[in-house]
Amino acid sequence: MKKITIVYIILTFFGCIQKENSRTSLETKPQIINSEKDETLFWIDTISNNKFLKIYSKPENDWQNLTAEYGDSKSSYEIDLYTEQYKIFGIPFTNNIQWITENSFALINGCGTDCRYVTIFNVKNPEPIITRVDYYPKMAYGNFTSDNDSLYVKVDWDFGKYVKLSVVDTDSQREAKFNLPKCWNAGGGSGQIYGIIWSMDISNDHITVANKYEDGELETLEGKLLWE
Repeated sequence: MKKITIVYIILTFFGCIQKENSRTSLETKPQIINSEKDETLFWIDTISNNKFLKIYSKPENDWQNLTAEYGDSKSSYEIDLYTEQYKIFGIPFTNNIQWITENSFALINGCGTDCRYVTIFNVKNPEPIITRVDYYPKMAYGNFTSDNDSLYVKVDWDFGKYVKLSVVDTDSQREAKFNLPKCWNAGGGSGQIYGIIWSMDISNDHITVANKYEDGELETLEGKLLWE
Protein backbone atom coordinates (compact mmCIF):
# COMPACT_ATOMS: atom_id res chain seq x y z
CA MET A 1 0.00 0.00 0.00
CA LYS A 2 2.99 2.30 0.46
CA LYS A 3 3.64 2.21 -3.30
CA ILE A 4 0.00 3.04 -4.02
CA THR A 5 0.12 6.02 -1.65
CA ILE A 6 3.19 7.47 -3.41
CA VAL A 7 1.55 7.05 -6.83
CA TYR A 8 -1.63 8.71 -5.60
CA ILE A 9 0.31 11.71 -4.23
CA ILE A 10 2.18 12.15 -7.55
CA LEU A 11 -0.98 12.05 -9.66
CA THR A 12 -2.87 14.32 -7.32
CA PHE A 13 0.00 16.84 -7.49
CA PHE A 14 -0.17 16.96 -11.30
CA GLY A 15 -3.96 17.19 -11.18
CA CYS A 16 -3.85 20.20 -8.87
CA ILE A 17 -1.39 22.06 -11.12
CA GLN A 18 -3.54 21.51 -14.17
CA LYS A 19 -6.69 22.53 -12.32
CA GLU A 20 -5.16 25.90 -11.47
CA ASN A 21 -3.97 26.57 -15.03
CA SER A 22 -6.87 25.35 -17.19
CA ARG A 23 -10.41 26.43 -17.91
CA THR A 24 -12.30 23.22 -18.54
CA SER A 25 -15.67 21.83 -19.53
CA LEU A 26 -15.43 19.07 -16.96
CA GLU A 27 -12.99 18.25 -14.18
CA THR A 28 -12.27 14.86 -12.68
CA LYS A 29 -9.95 13.75 -9.89
CA PRO A 30 -7.83 10.61 -9.55
CA GLN A 31 -9.40 7.97 -7.33
CA ILE A 32 -8.45 4.50 -6.12
CA ILE A 33 -11.03 1.77 -6.55
CA ASN A 34 -10.45 -1.24 -4.29
CA SER A 35 -11.73 -4.77 -4.70
CA GLU A 36 -10.72 -8.21 -3.46
CA LYS A 37 -8.79 -8.95 -6.65
CA ASP A 38 -7.14 -5.70 -7.65
CA GLU A 39 -6.63 -2.00 -7.03
CA THR A 40 -7.08 0.46 -9.88
CA LEU A 41 -6.09 4.10 -9.96
CA PHE A 42 -8.40 6.13 -12.23
CA TRP A 43 -6.87 9.23 -13.78
CA ILE A 44 -10.16 10.03 -15.56
CA ASP A 45 -13.54 8.34 -15.08
CA THR A 46 -16.43 10.29 -16.57
CA ILE A 47 -19.72 9.96 -18.44
CA SER A 48 -21.33 12.60 -20.69
CA ASN A 49 -24.44 12.24 -22.87
CA ASN A 50 -24.35 8.41 -22.82
CA LYS A 51 -20.65 8.20 -23.71
CA PHE A 52 -17.79 7.44 -21.33
CA LEU A 53 -14.04 7.82 -20.98
CA LYS A 54 -11.86 6.07 -18.40
CA ILE A 55 -8.08 6.37 -18.12
CA TYR A 56 -6.46 4.26 -15.42
CA SER A 57 -3.43 2.26 -14.31
CA LYS A 58 -2.83 -0.92 -12.34
CA PRO A 59 -0.35 -0.53 -9.46
CA GLU A 60 1.50 -3.75 -10.33
CA ASN A 61 2.68 -1.95 -13.48
CA ASP A 62 4.72 1.20 -13.85
CA TRP A 63 2.43 4.08 -12.80
CA GLN A 64 2.87 5.66 -16.24
CA ASN A 65 1.39 2.66 -18.04
CA LEU A 66 -2.05 4.12 -18.54
CA THR A 67 -4.95 2.42 -20.30
CA ALA A 68 -7.88 4.26 -21.88
CA GLU A 69 -11.37 2.82 -22.28
CA TYR A 70 -14.02 4.83 -24.09
CA GLY A 71 -17.25 4.30 -26.00
CA ASP A 72 -21.03 4.38 -25.77
CA SER A 73 -23.94 1.94 -25.48
CA LYS A 74 -23.16 0.44 -28.91
CA SER A 75 -19.38 0.04 -28.84
CA SER A 76 -16.30 0.48 -26.67
CA TYR A 77 -12.53 0.48 -27.18
CA GLU A 78 -9.45 -0.14 -25.04
CA ILE A 79 -6.14 1.58 -25.83
CA ASP A 80 -2.69 1.20 -24.24
CA LEU A 81 -1.45 4.80 -23.93
CA TYR A 82 2.14 3.79 -23.20
CA THR A 83 2.87 2.52 -26.71
CA GLU A 84 5.23 4.43 -29.00
CA GLN A 85 2.23 5.69 -30.98
CA TYR A 86 0.91 7.78 -28.08
CA LYS A 87 4.10 8.82 -26.27
CA ILE A 88 4.10 12.15 -28.12
CA PHE A 89 1.15 13.13 -25.97
CA GLY A 90 3.17 12.77 -22.79
CA ILE A 91 2.46 10.85 -19.60
CA PRO A 92 1.26 12.04 -17.18
CA PHE A 93 -1.04 14.61 -18.77
CA THR A 94 -3.87 16.75 -17.54
CA ASN A 95 -6.80 14.98 -15.93
CA ASN A 96 -9.06 17.83 -17.10
CA ILE A 97 -11.20 17.39 -20.20
CA GLN A 98 -10.92 20.64 -22.16
CA TRP A 99 -14.00 20.20 -24.30
CA ILE A 100 -16.74 17.66 -25.02
CA THR A 101 -18.75 17.27 -28.22
CA GLU A 102 -21.54 14.94 -29.29
CA ASN A 103 -19.10 12.06 -29.86
CA SER A 104 -15.76 13.13 -28.41
CA PHE A 105 -13.68 13.96 -25.34
CA ALA A 106 -10.65 16.22 -25.94
CA LEU A 107 -7.58 16.46 -23.66
CA ILE A 108 -4.78 18.98 -24.06
CA ASN A 109 -1.06 18.59 -23.38
CA GLY A 110 1.88 20.93 -24.06
CA CYS A 111 5.31 20.33 -25.55
CA GLY A 112 6.87 23.71 -24.77
CA THR A 113 6.12 27.43 -24.99
CA ASP A 114 2.95 28.06 -27.00
CA CYS A 115 2.96 24.41 -28.12
CA ARG A 116 -0.12 22.28 -27.54
CA TYR A 117 -1.35 18.90 -28.68
CA VAL A 118 -4.84 17.51 -28.29
CA THR A 119 -5.86 13.87 -27.94
CA ILE A 120 -9.42 13.31 -29.15
CA PHE A 121 -11.26 10.19 -27.99
CA ASN A 122 -14.15 9.82 -30.46
CA VAL A 123 -16.53 7.04 -29.38
CA LYS A 124 -17.10 6.16 -33.06
CA ASN A 125 -13.40 5.54 -33.77
CA PRO A 126 -11.22 2.64 -32.53
CA GLU A 127 -8.13 4.87 -32.11
CA PRO A 128 -7.79 8.38 -30.64
CA ILE A 129 -6.56 11.27 -32.76
CA ILE A 130 -3.48 13.25 -31.71
CA THR A 131 -2.89 16.57 -33.45
CA ARG A 132 -1.45 19.99 -32.81
CA VAL A 133 -3.91 22.66 -31.70
CA ASP A 134 -3.50 26.45 -31.43
CA TYR A 135 -7.03 27.48 -30.43
CA TYR A 136 -9.72 25.26 -28.92
CA PRO A 137 -13.27 25.70 -27.55
CA LYS A 138 -13.59 27.67 -24.31
CA MET A 139 -9.90 28.60 -24.44
CA ALA A 140 -9.19 31.60 -22.21
CA TYR A 141 -7.82 33.98 -24.82
CA GLY A 142 -9.55 37.33 -25.00
CA ASN A 143 -9.18 38.15 -28.70
CA PHE A 144 -10.25 34.73 -30.03
CA THR A 145 -13.94 33.82 -30.10
CA SER A 146 -16.16 31.21 -31.77
CA ASP A 147 -19.86 30.44 -31.69
CA ASN A 148 -19.21 26.72 -32.34
CA ASP A 149 -17.84 24.68 -29.43
CA SER A 150 -16.94 21.80 -31.76
CA LEU A 151 -14.26 23.72 -33.68
CA TYR A 152 -10.54 24.01 -33.01
CA VAL A 153 -7.87 25.83 -35.03
CA LYS A 154 -4.27 25.06 -35.99
CA VAL A 155 -1.76 26.93 -38.15
CA ASP A 156 -0.55 25.40 -41.42
CA TRP A 157 2.54 27.22 -42.64
CA ASP A 158 5.82 27.11 -44.55
CA PHE A 159 8.00 30.10 -43.66
CA GLY A 160 8.29 32.52 -46.59
CA LYS A 161 5.89 30.52 -48.76
CA TYR A 162 2.42 30.45 -47.19
CA VAL A 163 0.50 30.68 -43.93
CA LYS A 164 -3.09 29.57 -43.38
CA LEU A 165 -5.49 28.69 -40.60
CA SER A 166 -7.00 25.21 -40.54
CA VAL A 167 -10.37 25.20 -38.79
CA VAL A 168 -11.32 21.63 -37.81
CA ASP A 169 -14.59 20.07 -36.66
CA THR A 170 -13.81 17.78 -33.70
CA ASP A 171 -16.18 14.90 -34.50
CA SER A 172 -16.04 14.71 -38.29
CA GLN A 173 -12.44 16.06 -38.69
CA ARG A 174 -13.62 18.13 -41.65
CA GLU A 175 -11.32 21.08 -42.32
CA ALA A 176 -11.82 24.58 -43.68
CA LYS A 177 -8.65 26.50 -44.56
CA PHE A 178 -8.28 30.26 -44.58
CA ASN A 179 -5.26 31.83 -46.30
CA LEU A 180 -3.39 34.69 -44.64
CA PRO A 181 -0.84 37.10 -46.17
CA LYS A 182 2.69 35.66 -45.99
CA CYS A 183 3.95 38.91 -44.47
CA TRP A 184 1.82 38.33 -41.36
CA ASN A 185 4.34 35.69 -40.26
CA ALA A 186 7.39 37.60 -41.40
CA GLY A 187 8.44 38.78 -37.93
CA GLY A 188 8.90 35.64 -35.87
CA GLY A 189 8.54 32.86 -38.39
CA SER A 190 7.49 30.47 -35.62
CA GLY A 191 4.09 29.58 -37.03
CA GLN A 192 2.39 30.25 -33.69
CA ILE A 193 -1.10 31.66 -34.02
CA TYR A 194 -0.45 34.35 -31.37
CA GLY A 195 2.48 35.75 -33.37
CA ILE A 196 0.50 35.83 -36.60
CA ILE A 197 -2.92 37.25 -35.81
CA TRP A 198 -4.19 39.74 -33.24
CA SER A 199 -7.79 38.57 -33.12
CA MET A 200 -10.08 35.92 -34.59
CA ASP A 201 -13.84 35.48 -34.63
CA ILE A 202 -15.77 32.52 -36.09
CA SER A 203 -19.51 32.97 -36.40
CA ASN A 204 -21.98 31.14 -38.63
CA ASP A 205 -19.17 29.65 -40.76
CA HIS A 206 -17.83 33.17 -41.29
CA ILE A 207 -14.30 34.00 -40.10
CA THR A 208 -12.78 37.40 -39.34
CA VAL A 209 -9.10 37.78 -38.43
CA ALA A 210 -6.95 40.85 -37.78
CA ASN A 211 -3.24 41.59 -37.66
CA LYS A 212 -1.92 44.42 -35.47
CA TYR A 213 1.15 46.28 -36.70
CA GLU A 214 3.78 47.97 -34.53
CA ASP A 215 2.19 51.37 -35.07
CA GLY A 216 -1.12 50.00 -33.71
CA GLU A 217 -2.87 49.80 -37.09
CA LEU A 218 -5.13 46.80 -37.63
CA GLU A 219 -5.45 44.94 -40.93
CA THR A 220 -8.62 42.85 -41.11
CA LEU A 221 -9.51 39.93 -43.40
CA GLU A 222 -12.76 38.04 -43.52
CA GLY A 223 -14.39 35.29 -45.52
CA LYS A 224 -16.64 32.21 -45.49
CA LEU A 225 -15.29 28.88 -44.26
CA LEU A 226 -15.42 26.34 -47.10
CA TRP A 227 -15.40 22.82 -45.69
CA GLU A 228 -13.41 20.10 -47.45
